Formats: sequence, C-alpha cells, structure tokens
Amino acid sequence: MHTRTTAAALLLGLTVLTGCSSAGSSGKADTAACKAAMAKQLGDGMASAFANTASPLPTAARPAACAGVDDATAQRLAGEVTKEWLASDQADQAAEDALKSVDPVPVPTDTGLQLTDDCRDWIKTELLDSTGDIDATAGYGACGDLTDDEMTQAVDQVTQELIDATP
Repeated sequence: MHTRTTAAALLLGLTVLTGCSSAGSSGKADTAACKAAMAKQLGDGMASAFANTASPLPTAARPAACAGVDDATAQRLAGEVTKEWLASDQADQAAEDALKSVDPVPVPTDTGLQLTDDCRDWIKTELLDSTGDIDATAGYGACGDLTDDEMTQAVDQVTQELIDATP
C-alpha cells in the first residue's frame, strides 16, 4: 500500500512541477534536456521509493534543465515521461517487487456450501461475462435461498475453482 501511494505521489509530482510558471525566463528552451531531467527525477524518486530510503518525492521546483519551457510543453513532457516510465522494465520490476511484498489473502475453497449445478453454472457465467456486474436477483433464483454471506462464500468458492482450473 505504501509503495502504491508513493508511486502515485511521484507520478503526480511531475505534474506539480509543470505548474511552476516559466514566464519571464530567458534563453532558448531545451525540451529534450527538460524531458531527460524529468525522467531522471522520476527514476531516482521511484528507485528511492521502492528501496524505502529517504523521502522519494520530487521537489516542488522544475529541474533547472526546464528553464524556459512553457507550462503546456512541460505538462506534455511530464505525461510522456510518466507513460514511458510505466512502460519500462523498471516499472515492471517495481510492480513485481511490490506484489511479492504483499501477503496473499487466502480464499477458502471449501465453504461447506452445497451448490447445485445451476447455481455453480450461474456464478461461472456471471464471473466470466464482460459486463462486470452480477445480477443477484437471477442468482438467488439459481442458488436458492442463500443469505448474503452464503452468496458471497459461493462466489468466492466458484472463483477459486476457476482459478485452480486455470493452467
């Protein structure tokens, strides 16, 4: 949870950096250098966050390399940097590491409920359809007079059966 919160804060931190006004800055803006500096700042912050070291959040100031870059361009660059980081091997590794640190929540496979074939088939259909919604009214018709807790247990049981059956 801490890792996800830190990652989100870092990614949003780049957006904060783009809000600092660059009006009145002199010299020619170097967007490539600005983008590279943002990428380094994000990479360093994420590495620090996942290593649980000192404060990983970027500062509230733009990198010096972004001097003269207008706000709209800075926001576009921050979006590009974030998108590229999320598609990177570093992000994949960070996600894998974060998942390894999470304690799995066991789902009981035998809830003691005796499900009819109609009930089990209805639950499977609901879990596998593309709507993302479960029609509980139809479920109570297929599964009988289960309490809300028993229905939850039945769904958990069938979910685990589907997971166990997946190669």
